[in-house]
Amino acid sequence: MRRKWAVVTSSIAVVATLGLVQAPAQAYGPTANSLGCRLYFTDSGTGSSPTTWNDTFGLTLSPVTPAPGQTVTVTLTAATGPDNGPAPLSAGDVPVIATVALGGSQSGTVTLNLAPYPATAKNPYVKLGAITATGTFTAGAAGAATATVTQVKFANATAATYCSDAGDRDHKAAPQASTIVESFTVFDGSATVTAVSGQTVTTHARAGNVVSFSVSGLAPDATLTASLKDAAGAGTGQGSGTGSTTGTGSGTGTITVPADATTGVRSLAVSDGVNTVLAPITVLGAPTIAINPGGGGAGTSVAVTGTNWNPGSTVAIRGYQALAGPPPPNPTGDAPAGVTASAAGGISTTYTVNDPATAYVGASSGIGPGTLFAVAAWTASADACVAKAGAATTGSCALTYNLSQTITAGNLAMSRAGGSNITLSGVTLDGTVHTSTGSLPVITVTDFRGSTFGWSLVGSLTDFTGTPGGTIPKANLSWTPTCTATAGATNAVTAAAGTAGQVDGATLCSAPAGAAGTGGSFDASAALALTVPANQLAGSYSATLTITLS
Repeated sequence: MRRKWAVVTSSIAVVATLGLVQAPAQAYGPTANSLGCRLYFTDSGTGSSPTTWNDTFGLTLSPVTPAPGQTVTVTLTAATGPDNGPAPLSAGDVPVIATVALGGSQSGTVTLNLAPYPATAKNPYVKLGAITATGTFTAGAAGAATATVTQVKFANATAATYCSDAGDRDHKAAPQASTIVESFTVFDGSATVTAVSGQTVTTHARAGNVVSFSVSGLAPDATLTASLKDAAGAGTGQGSGTGSTTGTGSGTGTITVPADATTGVRSLAVSDGVNTVLAPITVLGAPTIAINPGGGGAGTSVAVTGTNWNPGSTVAIRGYQALAGPPPPNPTGDAPAGVTASAAGGISTTYTVNDPATAYVGASSGIGPGTLFAVAAWTASADACVAKAGAATTGSCALTYNLSQTITAGNLAMSRAGGSNITLSGVTLDGTVHTSTGSLPVITVTDFRGSTFGWSLVGSLTDFTGTPGGTIPKANLSWTPTCTATAGATNAVTAAAGTAGQVDGATLCSAPAGAAGTGGSFDASAALALTVPANQLAGSYSATLTITLS
């Protein structure tokens, strides 16, 4: 009888780049290389049938520059795979198991696996197909490290193949490290913003502010450069900061936020020429103010909001007259109101306008040249006017009113008809599988929240337990859901019934979110079917079905 076996080889390398800014991986390959292999029947002996496997191998490391404690994923690829031997193979006959030795600052081994290999059935003497095998390890102490492929096994149950460095030897008992080696670095550097001129926080800065920073884990006695980049530390740097490290790799420096700095969430990128560390920072733009309503008569209460104010700063809100010369305009006689900017630089308060000379509602913070200022136009509405003066026969005047209304959200709720008991049709055992049927009474979902949110009804089920004994698994209960609009309801969205199938963990009905608004009234129910095994214990069975609205 001809045995079913395959002569195969594989290879692995672990790679990394330097720095916390994740540049494309300096992966091993794709490049040509070779491994020597021997065949081991019943996975024993010293091996026979030496072969050489030539292929194009590649390997990536993610993340490419891990920090201590991070989980690192190693991925091996081979372009064509090894050649099959003289016997055909079924899909999955030769799982791939590769061993990578860690050196330098790291120790131990990494096991990579590709269980379903080959992906499809293979005839004799053909390529087994591309390989992608993965494994993980936890990065240890910081420092330079290496990853070396020491052994690859193709674990066929009848005839396993072991491979190591090119050449003929007992690759199972005495493997030699291959030339597939990659150097990488486990990097433990960091950067911290320690102060920002003109700010009381270290999380935000604006154009002209000087940002002071500290670093650790970089090269000793190095000259540092710094710039502002996007949140991931990528993109074109803005600004030109400098600093230096001591003999321990710790150091300090500064950077001035340039006038044209991109606003929003950014990162401070500090480099020693090899490694780059990042610290988050938000660059503030020009301060803004918005008011609601935008006009009215004396005594109007105005909601004032704003963005891009210095976090934690005091912002004064007050009325201003029409501009009669160089800005800023003169204030009105109404007293100012103070508000403290949030940690994100936002403001929110109310201000009452009384002075009829009010042309703007404005906000200001700070003193001198660094004062921040923003205004929103205000349209004053008089409480009295003259339509026709004296004996004039023409003329008109108008009084305006600001109308307001509060709409209070209702609830997302559900109710049921028919009570809490559902009785399925009985069955009489006769040695065949039976189906017991029933129905879930209508559940009415009302969504009167006046929101943009969706909702869902999901079922959960316990096993059926019998008296005096026996169990029917919960997987045996299936449903066919229905979901329709309640008669006479005005709905903003269309709800959808869930997919027919097992009840436990399945959706009965759901309504999507919608930017234009959601809501309405919907009726959900389902036809139920319980599969009763042919030899189920006789008795009375019960289970608990829970329908959750969220």
